[in-house]
Amino acid sequence: GLIARLADIFTQNGANIVRRDSQKLPESEGGRCVTRFSVWLPADRAALCLAAVANTAGSLGLSSEAEELAG
Repeated sequence: GLIARLADIFTQNGANIVRRDSQKLPESEGGRCVTRFSVWLPADRAALCLAAVANTAGSLGLSSEAEELAG
């Protein structure tokens, strides 16, 4: 499934999953299932890792968004 594929991508890119959260949004907000990951990525692998995540989501008909947090 999706989580196993993403975990594999993160492992291959030396990432550290800090947190994962899944929830189903109310029907008034589209009723979608949303999964969020907080992940530490090595700077030299971040772009490649995020591209792989986006490609994997897209191949499953899903969307992916990423944002960088200061810290």
